[in-house]
Amino acid sequence: MRNLNFGAIYHMPWLEYRHAMPDGRIVIRVRTARDDFNKVVLKTANHYNLSDPFGAGGLFDMTLQFRTELFDYYESILSVRDPRMKYLFIFYADGGRVYKLDGSGLRTGEKSFDDISESFAFSYAYPPAAMPEWARGCVGYQVFPDRFRREGGQEDGLEPWNSNRVQNQYRFGGNITGIRAALPYLKDLGVQMLYTTPIFLSDSSHRYNTFDYYTIDPLLGTLEDFKTLCDEAHILDIRVIMDGVFNHCGTGFAPFKDALEKGEKSEYHDWFFFDDLEPFGYRAFGHVPEMPKLNLQNAACAEYFMQVGRYWLTECRIDGWRLDVSTEVFPAFWYDFHHEMKRLNPDCLIIAECWDDSRQWITTGGQFDTTMHYMLSRSIWKRFAKEAIDNKTFDAAVNEAAMLYPQRNQDVLWTFLGSHDTERFLTRAGGDRRRLQAAAFFQFTAMGIPIIYYGDELGMEGGPDPDNRRAMRWDRADGNKIHKHFQTLARLRSGNGALRTGAFHTWRAEDNGLYAYERYTDARHLLIVLNTGAEPVETLLQLPRALADKQEVTDLYTQNTLPVIEGGVQIKLNAFEGVILQ
Repeated sequence: MRNLNFGAIYHMPWLEYRHAMPDGRIVIRVRTARDDFNKVVLKTANHYNLSDPFGAGGLFDMTLQFRTELFDYYESILSVRDPRMKYLFIFYADGGRVYKLDGSGLRTGEKSFDDISESFAFSYAYPPAAMPEWARGCVGYQVFPDRFRREGGQEDGLEPWNSNRVQNQYRFGGNITGIRAALPYLKDLGVQMLYTTPIFLSDSSHRYNTFDYYTIDPLLGTLEDFKTLCDEAHILDIRVIMDGVFNHCGTGFAPFKDALEKGEKSEYHDWFFFDDLEPFGYRAFGHVPEMPKLNLQNAACAEYFMQVGRYWLTECRIDGWRLDVSTEVFPAFWYDFHHEMKRLNPDCLIIAECWDDSRQWITTGGQFDTTMHYMLSRSIWKRFAKEAIDNKTFDAAVNEAAMLYPQRNQDVLWTFLGSHDTERFLTRAGGDRRRLQAAAFFQFTAMGIPIIYYGDELGMEGGPDPDNRRAMRWDRADGNKIHKHFQTLARLRSGNGALRTGAFHTWRAEDNGLYAYERYTDARHLLIVLNTGAEPVETLLQLPRALADKQEVTDLYTQNTLPVIEGGVQIKLNAFEGVILQ
């Protein structure tokens, strides 16, 4: 008989383990050691029914929803009439062994006493605000304006578009008119959201050292150019996200110049941190003197940047903010900023640049709607680019990432193969385009918002910053097979609710690289089967119940049909190929 790992049993009546959804349903999760239990049951009660509180509740079989190398995560999603409830868990193991977990701990026996006062409590399940519907599972695209597209404008002093001098001091002259000219291309690709890195006045090509938060860099264009870009994007149903750099500024920022010149006599002195932490006398982002750190604990500084947020959201009708180095900014500012942006436009999206566990920032609400999901990206890089982890380890990492956040947040997590801060994926993969296509296949069929870094869809390469910021290869756009792959995936995703916002559940993760996972809603059920390895795989794969009784299934990617044989399908995939079965 298997020894049970009681220390692995865990529930926290908060955050990802217990939360309400925007539609009023309640999600409750509990963790156990992997393979320890045959069944887990959620037992609910209403503590206001004094005579029989558990009689007023119910028993609900929990679904084994996520699984990692060490743990199983069980989940129940309940529609409740009364938003006040208490609950406990019952665990069934081999040999008739039964255990209960409530707020007082673990006890033995199905008939053991249920003490309502010691049960876990959900005092009142207030539904959180829904995420913007346009954002849930949409397809995003990131541009680095200086290197994306140049149409008209000045030419003196600019690099030739094919120049290999990509350091930050060199300007290529990509501009807003160029982005406008590319909107039909983005629409045809399947893009629904455009994110642009900073566009404000600066002396660098990256513009993260902002000089003036109210002035668009003249090399990019004018305020009217940007307003027109937003209007034209909206006509094409493409939302626009700006990059807000409120953690630091540039040395040309007028308040910093004043504070540096006048010292403590400057009204802006406390907008910054003048001390001996850095050898140059003030704190800065990443030890870079050109990027002085801002002090948003200062009320006047905080109000200045609140006004910046208001201005661009209302003046140009942008659809949200991606906020740079969000984890280093005074946290209370983000509560106020998020509240104010949502007051002005409840349909906007507020994104944190956080490279790690973001529960502190997004799960409790009130600071950000979502984050840049580099935790998942790192696992994608390890598996698809380098095969540094095996398929089962990758699946465990995917499940761990899925368990981190409520579904409400999962729908809008930004997933990347690469960005302006990372090596391009194709370079990570040694130029192997099959690996890029497989990574994109997973990215577009998993949860969240897949973000295409400009040019990845054309097979661009680039090493670490700044080599990852080469000029866009428009000469590769016609007849590009990788582009067609991204386009097909983007269109499938935008037209399929199960891919955009469906639940995720691993079906199989095999040693040979075969990875099968379900995406499903009440209306639709898909099985994605992907070969994550470098060798072909062939097997008779049993189908989930929702597909097993069909006569045939269709691969949405190729539109080919496969006969169902005794509840399974014969799967034959070359290296890094995949199918989406319906």
